[in-house]
Amino acid sequence: MTENEDIYRKHSEELVRFATGLVGPFDAQDVVTDACLRAFQSRHWAGVSNRRAYLYRSVLNQARSHHRSTMRRRIREQSNAQPLTVTPSPIDIDVLRAIDQLSIQQRASVFLTYWEDLRPAEVAARLSISEGSVKRHLARARARLKELLHD
Repeated sequence: MTENEDIYRKHSEELVRFATGLVGPFDAQDVVTDACLRAFQSRHWAGVSNRRAYLYRSVLNQARSHHRSTMRRRIREQSNAQPLTVTPSPIDIDVLRAIDQLSIQQRASVFLTYWEDLRPAEVAARLSISEGSVKRHLARARARLKELLHD
């Protein structure tokens, strides 16, 4: 087994949980796999001292890319779709729509803070950003959700 395989096996489960909060359960594994492959093939990989943080950052970047391509696909599909009637689901669709309107950085911070129960310093370490950035993303996410859900 190679060193990269060991690293992948060691961190893949937590990376998939992280990606699930960013892109949903159906695409999380693909996002993690693509992010890890890109990281392992990067010319910078050999010099990375904190590989776990680098992988988290790679997953975050891959989730951004996935989100952009998903949005482009949805726009294409909506422009060609026929209207249809849908029965309401038991899940609060307004909350899901509000979360979907957060930036990917805000979703990452919210997911790691509230679903993974991490402190801002731990979130910052995982995402390889400053603790102040995490706090800023959380504050903006809370304000945005309050704005969207109280209208």
